[in-house]
Amino acid sequence: MFDTLVFSLNAILPLILLVVIGYILRQKNVFTDEFLRIANKFCFRFCFFSTMFISIYNISSFDSAYKDLALFSACSILALIALGVLYALFFVRDDRQKGVMAQAFYRSNYAILGVPLVVNLFGEEGSASAAIVLATTVPIFNISAVILLSIWVKDGDSRQSVGSVLKKMAKNPLLQGIFAGFICLLLRPHLNGWTLKGGEVKFIYRTIENLSKITTPLALIILGGQFKFSSASHLIDKIVPAVVMRLILAPLLGLTAAHLLFPSFSAREFAALIPLFASPVAVASAIMAREMKNDGELATQILVWSTLFSSFTVFLVIVALKSTGLL
Repeated sequence: MFDTLVFSLNAILPLILLVVIGYILRQKNVFTDEFLRIANKFCFRFCFFSTMFISIYNISSFDSAYKDLALFSACSILALIALGVLYALFFVRDDRQKGVMAQAFYRSNYAILGVPLVVNLFGEEGSASAAIVLATTVPIFNISAVILLSIWVKDGDSRQSVGSVLKKMAKNPLLQGIFAGFICLLLRPHLNGWTLKGGEVKFIYRTIENLSKITTPLALIILGGQFKFSSASHLIDKIVPAVVMRLILAPLLGLTAAHLLFPSFSAREFAALIPLFASPVAVASAIMAREMKNDGELATQILVWSTLFSSFTVFLVIVALKSTGLL
């Protein structure tokens, strides 16, 4: 049990400390508001594209043995999206906050925490389950986020049309990275073993990979620089339900449904679902919200607080699953 707690802390605290570094550097005036604005834009447009591309491109194959896991992952995220939309419609008045609250219900930090957590629990043999969940849910996360962060925010004096939302989807760097990754993945079997990663032009892959490696640290440092403790008090009525939903209700509902609907799931498959439901809000959620003219301050607050508390909730989820024999 102590090892599980140590693992949870080691997985989450590096993220928190990067936020702290960004916060301190802004307080010391090392960062200016203009620098943070430009860095935010750079991270959104280039780094997140690279991260999404590498995440999809590095999937080795789609194993049909995991079709139930893929189906459940997709359906459960769609159900959480529906809950988030209903909550936003009935309990959130500010249109700039509705999309932010809705995505907090379902958009977990799977791309960063998913595979490492599963590998820690089951070794490399568990990574196949995590890769399936990643490939299934990351496109849903990002397509739905673009829609939810667009539909309530006005374009000029009117609501955005379907055409303008689709245009934003086409221009979104995260979706472009996912699309490019899937194209390469589909072409791979027809290239006689040639890969972008090991071919004559591997410098392209390495450049994209290098950009992806700086995405998380840069994004968290930027968010730390934009974080304001003073904002927490007047946003508390939004922060609390978002964090409770992401860290307590989502894992409770999601993992219970998995056990009831698919009792045949193995321990490795349950391990792959833990970060899907119990990890904090995705790092990209706050930067995307700010770039798409939503309430970026609220999104940053939800990200920071959900990340802070997740080290303990992930530990409790793992202990609960082990005690019931599911892990």
